[in-house]
Amino acid sequence: MNKIKLFFHHSATIFTLKTCFYFAILLGLLWFYGFKNPEGAKFIYNEF
Repeated sequence: MNKIKLFFHHSATIFTLKTCFYFAILLGLLWFYGFKNPEGAKFIYNEF
């Protein structure tokens, strides 16, 4: 248990885990917004 605590207190480990976490969020957002088709939606204020 002590080795695990020491492992997670290294600055390199914290940096790596945070980088993976934010990269996963970025990929999720790109995946989520990547399904939008720019040609699919009409401009909502056409009649004005």
